[in-house]
Amino acid sequence: MRRYFDITRTILLVVGYGLLPEEEDRPIAYELKRVINARGQDHEGRSAVVVTDTWILNQEMSELFPAICVGGPAVNAFTAQIYEDLPLVFTRDQEVFVQVRQDGGKRAALWGMDTRYTREAVEVFVRDSFLDRFLDLVWRRDA
Repeated sequence: MRRYFDITRTILLVVGYGLLPEEEDRPIAYELKRVINARGQDHEGRSAVVVTDTWILNQEMSELFPAICVGGPAVNAFTAQIYEDLPLVFTRDQEVFVQVRQDGGKRAALWGMDTRYTREAVEVFVRDSFLDRFLDLVWRRDA
């Protein structure tokens, strides 16, 4: 069976390309993918896919997909490209960063100064309802 990716509802979880981000950030992204897929399970096309920064930066249609970066600008080129334009919605001690465009841009960056803090950024994103608001925007759910 061929899998279909809806460019407006499939959320790209973007990790850096390379040994360190593949080893450390990809497992965190897959945990977030499980959370997103569980919330979208009753609707076709409402899911997440983990991709690398290299993929998203080299695909013309990637700008149409909603995307969440996992990993900081030092290890994720897509984060480096967008983080200066994303509003900071949570930070702790200049070690944990959650950035989300809440005005329709459908972009977020979740990162920390190391793997532990990146994991914490993802936990805050989920726990403090930033994910729910992001999904409401992307999937046009009722609040």
